[in-house]
Amino acid sequence: MRRAPDVSLALDSAPRWRPESLDGAAVRYRTPVSESRPDDNLIVYELPEGFVFRYADATVFHVARDGRAIWATWAASSTLADTETYLLGPVLGFVQRLMGILCLHASAVVVDDVAIALCGPAYAGKSTTAGAFAAAGYGVLADDMTALRFDAGTVTAMPAYDHLRVWEESERILLGSSGTLPRLTPTWDKRALNMRGQGWIWCDEPVRLGAIVLLDTRVDAAYAPRIDAVPAGEAFVAIAANSYANYLLDDRMRAEEFAAVARLMAMVDVVRVTPHLDPARIGDLVRTIAAVVRA
Repeated sequence: MRRAPDVSLALDSAPRWRPESLDGAAVRYRTPVSESRPDDNLIVYELPEGFVFRYADATVFHVARDGRAIWATWAASSTLADTETYLLGPVLGFVQRLMGILCLHASAVVVDDVAIALCGPAYAGKSTTAGAFAAAGYGVLADDMTALRFDAGTVTAMPAYDHLRVWEESERILLGSSGTLPRLTPTWDKRALNMRGQGWIWCDEPVRLGAIVLLDTRVDAAYAPRIDAVPAGEAFVAIAANSYANYLLDDRMRAEEFAAVARLMAMVDVVRVTPHLDPARIGDLVRTIAAVVRA
């Protein structure tokens, strides 16, 4: 029996509740202004019927209040690939949060049939580390965003799209090449590293989560890579800070998140790993992290 989709997506379309103007609409989130980015990159508006994601390049997503329907439009100067990048990141991240699904800002790899979430902020090395696991023969389950499902007594990491999103530096580390991978979009330097195209293992079934690894700052020290225990309170703060789309949560959703994080910590180990600054030591990093679920 064919299952009904959880979310419907309408491209080049807007809902009937789309307002004529967003002037005066409540702002749920606005990208902080900085000298390097003087214009608003993203504004999220909240309306009675749902939410509007408006990007600076005129890409717009309308999201139903329950997250079950998405509408997307974009300017003639943009491409469907640009729209897909937003969709597979912040938009679907928020949609899952609306459905009560806890998502971590993490990539996920599989060691001995157990998933490990590689958690950290942007530029922490999540995708590069996941790629190094793949090159070493391990499976990869998700990149950048890992959705979690709670079952009776266990937590399961869910599969995502079958490619890694890597910068050119990561391509050099993982493949020894530069600029050969296709761009995710014509307007962005990030590349798509297709797992199956490399002969690597992509896991497309849910896997029990056994550990969360907090990726720390890379250091040029003899002791790295190194695993350290994380006190419970510190681990709680770190996981909540690295939940996906947490800047869009209201008070009710934040309270639900805190309860889910506490439940998560009771089910899986949380450790901090300090990688070495030298990319040539990334194999050591893989072996160090794999040992977390083999201890």
